Amino acid sequence: MNEFEEIYNKYQPDVLRFLMHMTSFDMTAAEELTQETFYQAFLSFGKFRGECSLRTWLFQIAKNIYAKYIRRESHQRDIAAKQNDISVPPPIDDIEHKEKLIRLRTLIDELDEPSRSIMQYRLYSDTSYADIAALLKIRANTAAVIYNRTVAKLRKTMKERYGYEI
Repeated sequence: MNEFEEIYNKYQPDVLRFLMHMTSFDMTAAEELTQETFYQAFLSFGKFRGECSLRTWLFQIAKNIYAKYIRRESHQRDIAAKQNDISVPPPIDDIEHKEKLIRLRTLIDELDEPSRSIMQYRLYSDTSYADIAALLKIRANTAAVIYNRTVAKLRKTMKERYGYEI
């Protein structure tokens, strides 16, 4: 087994879990984005400088792949809306839970940087403050403070706007 196969086998579950959160648990999209992440990582593996852990580097690639996916999906949704495409709603049992997750994710996506990236890395992939600090070029303590303040802000906003306790 070559070096990149070992990397794939070791980190694929973490990247998939990260992307599952980013896609609101859309397994098909998360699997596709995971494959694209590792394809892009393979292409740019020689450029990995080791300034952060390999896992963190893969999460950064996954985050960029996800951003491209969102732009593409948004464009496709606009086209579908123009064609009056009617989608089937999810089962009633899942609606409230998914709605809560979508609202929280929307609030996270609306955050300013670096709060948004810190929240995404911590919540979606349990990235350490040290790795986040290396990625964002800030101190680990600063990342922890921003995370805790942002969590408090999100809790307050979710309760005030939507009545949800998180």
